[in-house]
Order: sequence, then structure tokens, then C-alpha cells
Amino acid sequence: MDTTNVSDANTQLSQVIFSWQHPDYINYTKDRRWYIIATILLILGVAWSIYDKNYFFAIFLVLFFLIVLMYESRPSALVDFVITAEGIKSGENFYFYRQIDNFFIVYRAGGIKNLYFDFKNPFHGRLIVPLDDQNAVAIREYLLNFLNEDLEREAEPLSEQLRKFLRL
Repeated sequence: MDTTNVSDANTQLSQVIFSWQHPDYINYTKDRRWYIIATILLILGVAWSIYDKNYFFAIFLVLFFLIVLMYESRPSALVDFVITAEGIKSGENFYFYRQIDNFFIVYRAGGIKNLYFDFKNPFHGRLIVPLDDQNAVAIREYLLNFLNEDLEREAEPLSEQLRKFLRL
């Protein structure tokens, strides 16, 4: 991963163009029914894994369920997000524009308002930044000076839709 620590990127942060804070992750509320269904699916998955003599998968399922429960009890922290003349800063990481492949914005009135960054390194994943009360048009116009916009994407990525559906 080609990121620069914030303390090493003070020169890039001297020209802050846009700056705001957002939660580091969205904690979807889960009702009692969600926990009952998840527990039943866990028991079925573990039973099937043991029947199939795939003990590692059974252990994986239990650990995954425990991690979900741990994240559920942890409050989300606020992350600083900054757009500068040299790149973007998210939390403790600074990404130069040359590391970013493209960006796109999903905006639905009264609903989703997110900024997405795809990186050139496919193992890096995707950076999702809620825009909240920010001016999406001004941010888009500024980013177009440095990055390509993926105009093909008009909806949330399937991974985000699935995460919302499963409330993970």
C-alpha cells in the first residue's frame, strides 16, 4: 500500500481545499429478529461444516459472528477527511492523486450522498466518504482537475447494497 503518514504529509495538508468529519463506519441497527435469524444461520452453517468435516470453516463462521458482535458494541469514531491540492487524507492516511484511479459520487435526494474513490492498486479496495452537508457539485468540480470521474456508476456498488441489506 502506497500511503504516506499524515505527519509526513504536512506540506500537502497546508493547502486544504475541503475538510469535514464523518463516522469511520455505518452502524446499522439490528433488531431482535436479525439476531435470531443470524444465530439460526450460524448454527446451520456450523452443523453443516461439522457434517462435511470442514472444521476450519466452522471455526471461521463462529469467529466471523463474534467479530460482527464486537463491532456492534463499538461506537463509530469520527474520521477527518481532507481534500488538498496534492491528494486526499482519510483518517491517518494520505493518498496522492496519482494513487487514485477515479472517483464517483452517488447522490439521491433525501438519501445516499457518498463520494467513492477507486485506487489503482486493486488490493487497496474502495474508499467511501459520506458527503453529509458538503457541496457535492463543488467537490466534484475540484476533483475533476486531478482525477477522472466514472460516469457509468450511478448507484451504490453491489457490495454496499449487500452490506445494507445484511445490516453489517
